Amino acid sequence: MFFQCSEEPFQVDEMVLKRFISSCHWTYFRRYNLIGHHHLGFGIAFIPEGKNHLIIKRSLTPIYKADWKGLLKIKTRFLLVHARKAYPWKKSHEDIHPIDIKEKFLITHNGTIHVNSFPPLKDKRLEKIKNSTSLDTRKYLCYIMDVLKRKKKLKESLEEVLRNIKIGIAANAFLFNTHQCNVINYHASKFTGRHRTLFLHEKGNMILVGTTPLRKDAHEIPNKTLIQINLNSLSMRMQALHF
Repeated sequence: MFFQCSEEPFQVDEMVLKRFISSCHWTYFRRYNLIGHHHLGFGIAFIPEGKNHLIIKRSLTPIYKADWKGLLKIKTRFLLVHARKAYPWKKSHEDIHPIDIKEKFLITHNGTIHVNSFPPLKDKRLEKIKNSTSLDTRKYLCYIMDVLKRKKKLKESLEEVLRNIKIGIAANAFLFNTHQCNVINYHASKFTGRHRTLFLHEKGNMILVGTTPLRKDAHEIPNKTLIQINLNSLSMRMQALHF
């Protein structure tokens, strides 16, 4: 997964997109992961130029087989792309990220969280959604929203959530809406490295974050970190998560 944001409308660089897509294909993945590649579809989110709402599109076609060059035509201040990797029997259009449960934020997630580690939620609607899905990402978003309604501050909410859940690989995520994109980096230490962490590139009025370094000078975000990005001013605040 990756997103790019800027103060001014942009069209994503073709080399950046190619690097991301190549990282989703088995010819690249076989060097780092024996399970496979991101073959269960992809989703995108972007804010159209001159607008203030999100467009969400999802496809069951692997991104490297899709008409991915169409993404180069999008002009926006915020573009997010997520390619899905899961077991073949979990192929489902509704589980393609971004995940939207009609709350304040949408989410894309990279990694795995043990589904039996989520506690009962106080909000009845969110508890119902959490219990009706097998997708760890949807449960994760329900839990974040439930705690956020009580604690109000995102950092404190995430610290409670991450303290209580049990990760298999990672709970890395982009938590976003039309006003902000929050980068959550939390992964198991034994999996530190490519595809288990997140990388940040910042230059001028542009920010790029991804699961692989999409620019040569991108640097790894420290584990247990929250980065809050205002999509209007592009102000960025990086904080350590303590839990």
